[in-house]
Amino acid sequence: MKFITNKYIVYLLIFVVFVQFFVVKDYENFVDNNVRSTIESIEYKLDSAKETVGELQKFKEKNCEEMMLPLQKIVALNPMINSISFVRDGAYYCSSIAGKKVSSAVLPKREIHIHEKNYLTGMPSFSYYHQYNDDHGVQFYMKGISVDLGDSPVGHLSLSNKEYVISKNNVFSVYVPNEKQTHKSEKYDFVILLDYNAELSIKNYLISHVLTIVIVLLLIMLIKVLSFKLSLLDIELIRLKKAIKNNRIVPFIQPIVDANENIIGGEVLARWITSSGEVIPPLSFIPKIEKFGLINAMTKSLLNQLKVYVNEHQVHGLKVSVNFTESCLYDEEMYELCKELSGHFILILEFTESMEFADKNKIILYMEKFRKIGVQFSLDDYGTGYSSLKYLNYYQFDVIKIDKSFIDDIETNQHSIKIIENIILLANNLDIQLVAEGVENHRQKKILNDLNISAQQGFYYFKPMPLDNFHSIMRD
Repeated sequence: MKFITNKYIVYLLIFVVFVQFFVVKDYENFVDNNVRSTIESIEYKLDSAKETVGELQKFKEKNCEEMMLPLQKIVALNPMINSISFVRDGAYYCSSIAGKKVSSAVLPKREIHIHEKNYLTGMPSFSYYHQYNDDHGVQFYMKGISVDLGDSPVGHLSLSNKEYVISKNNVFSVYVPNEKQTHKSEKYDFVILLDYNAELSIKNYLISHVLTIVIVLLLIMLIKVLSFKLSLLDIELIRLKKAIKNNRIVPFIQPIVDANENIIGGEVLARWITSSGEVIPPLSFIPKIEKFGLINAMTKSLLNQLKVYVNEHQVHGLKVSVNFTESCLYDEEMYELCKELSGHFILILEFTESMEFADKNKIILYMEKFRKIGVQFSLDDYGTGYSSLKYLNYYQFDVIKIDKSFIDDIETNQHSIKIIENIILLANNLDIQLVAEGVENHRQKKILNDLNISAQQGFYYFKPMPLDNFHSIMRD
């Protein structure tokens, strides 16, 4: 009996050791695979740039004018590349954005270069440098790298070239060797730094296993029974739903003027007015609206309030733009509201570049459906999101709104003016109307007028205002 007992104890110990070994190894693989997937995602982006190296080699002896169009074409067709710069005779020679007026900065000494400040945007950036020989090379400024970083299921991830570090939202810092786990890319000269979070990592590891998921679901069901309404109610969600239902989130309008400062239309902007009369700005609640999936409900509410307004006031001939999302476009009730509103004024639906459309063919089909009822389409924040040229090619927008970031330094930055001049040329060739956003002073207005951008919007003219105030200034 004693032997049998000891045998079972041995078996139990063997089983415990086996489980411990298996779990530990499996857990290590779980951590490594999570980091490895980020490395592979970044390697894929760099691969897309490296694939063009051979194609670009034939241009390395050509002059900048001959290079510009091929460089811009590659950038337009590759959503991973933000810009390309050629290096000749040990110095920057030609850029896909600035042409020959390229940065005089010191050349990168590494294959992977992390910049504290991009000379054009002033923001940190990430580039891949391919050296043809000692004097010639090509540098690819990449986009979307920081999107892959940040919080992962096993901790916080950042990228380093062992000199500098870039993290989520393009946060720049100097590389300091520490206790963070380092995971090296086998293809490129960069490492991923893992700020390991044991509690988070173990939790995600357990959730990733089926048996644990079942247990967690059972526990959640038990918690729901015990806590009754507590787990079902999210105070912020309830507040937002109530605000939308009671029309507390209301449409304000920021007028758009022509060269003579006559109001030709306006942009509808959401404002949350509490029962006490406090006006809550959009940055305080729009991210939560998006998080809770209430964008469609809010947009529908704004359109209904706009419908009440136009049924009572004369707005014919005005161009009124409303921010829209892809899911809004597929909503039949939203379509009917737009159909009715487009009979009162020129309705323009604004899409932003910050989020790429999920289904190209479907959205083209629905845009055509809306065009048949007189609706136009505008591309907002032009030049700041996904590939602008690709958007213009696929979706044939009627209006481009030049992002405020290009207007802010138009008085001092010749690069901004050159970029705007190129946008104007492109818009003229494609028969697209232009609107300049964020005009804040007379000097900016004059420069834009000199560039023949007559449609302008910004605090220099008007701040966003309630519909009644808009009606008053239109009547006056």
